[in-house]
Amino acid sequence: MRHAYVIVGGGPAAAAAVEGIRRHDPTGGILMLARENFAPYRRPPLSGDLWSGRATPDELPVHPDAFYHEHGVELLLRREAVELDPARHSVWDERGVEHGYGRLLLATGCRPRRLDVPGAEGDRLRYFRTLEDYVFLARRLERFEHALVVGGGFVGVELAGALRRAGKEVTLLHDREYPLFGVLPRELGLAAAARLRREGVETVSEERLVALEESQGLVRAHTAGGGVIATQQVLVAIGVEPDADLAEAAGLDVDDGIVVDEFARTTDPDVHAAGDVAHFPCAALGQPLRVGHWEHALAHGRCAGANMAGAAEPYEGIPRFSSGLFDLAFEGVGDLDPALRVETVWREPRPDDPADPGAAGVTFHLRDDVPRGLLLWNVPGAGDWARALVRAGRPMSRDERAASVPWAGAPPSVG
Repeated sequence: MRHAYVIVGGGPAAAAAVEGIRRHDPTGGILMLARENFAPYRRPPLSGDLWSGRATPDELPVHPDAFYHEHGVELLLRREAVELDPARHSVWDERGVEHGYGRLLLATGCRPRRLDVPGAEGDRLRYFRTLEDYVFLARRLERFEHALVVGGGFVGVELAGALRRAGKEVTLLHDREYPLFGVLPRELGLAAAARLRREGVETVSEERLVALEESQGLVRAHTAGGGVIATQQVLVAIGVEPDADLAEAAGLDVDDGIVVDEFARTTDPDVHAAGDVAHFPCAALGQPLRVGHWEHALAHGRCAGANMAGAAEPYEGIPRFSSGLFDLAFEGVGDLDPALRVETVWREPRPDDPADPGAAGVTFHLRDDVPRGLLLWNVPGAGDWARALVRAGRPMSRDERAASVPWAGAPPSVG
């Protein structure tokens, strides 16, 4: 069967693409092939707010179930696209069914990086990324007292904190000096590590797994330094990689994701790509990027959908993410490349411990005094200000930067 639009993927970019299409084409047929058994949902709460009670599973869907019917979307769950022929304008699913299209969107997202060590298998090891993974872990919660979380990125850190708050003993193992390395500047990263330890999370830094073995109801994790960590559950969150195999096999340009232009078009004008899987030109930063964050996926998917339906809207998004650790909240905007010059502005009175709940600061990532990115540490509501600063792209003196921070209270200090 042929559809005007086929969307491969069932994440936020796919859901938002429907909105973009319908803004410009209210009637064209839309088919969505979703690999998971769920309609598009919000992924960030899986490792945080669902465990703390700040969110419930009912709040996860991007759109209500009725949205897809009301917008003329044929949503097929548990359907994975396995072959694409751009010349034929067709994609095939794993059942061998051919789906013809006028315009195609690849919103295939990312897949978890896998451990390449002996013993990395079985029910006591779980890669954590999807709603199915959350359901699995929630059902097993009463069956283990200790969990080993492997990976010091967003998901690993949030999950370690969530499980600790749920009363579990937790060890966080990662291969960097501190968790969230490359996201947090060193001062804040070390403070985050110390806060994890104070909350009871054992942290093992600058270490890596070399083998896992299961015996007598326990998994023994062997590290390169000769250590052994005994646990009942191993949870792996060592990053992701773009799921671009379908595009690459079809002959589309792939380079750390599917290469697209400012209109989300691939090297085939009838095939678009959006969200985590897309490598796009960021006009504000003047460089190509691949961004794996929720807000970008929604905005990029919406833009791609509009352009599939005949618009000519360039994508002008700037990367932005938010995360948290216990009662700390932080947000990143723009380019947080650690190779850039870094300068932090603190709200006075500056606490001795940056992980104190009362601490608030902004880290500027600078090139020739031009803010390229900002890390907001306990500064709620400042994301739009930070984005405008990055978009402006103008040099600022130290005093200008300090005076510009939009927080209430005593004047800031630069440190």
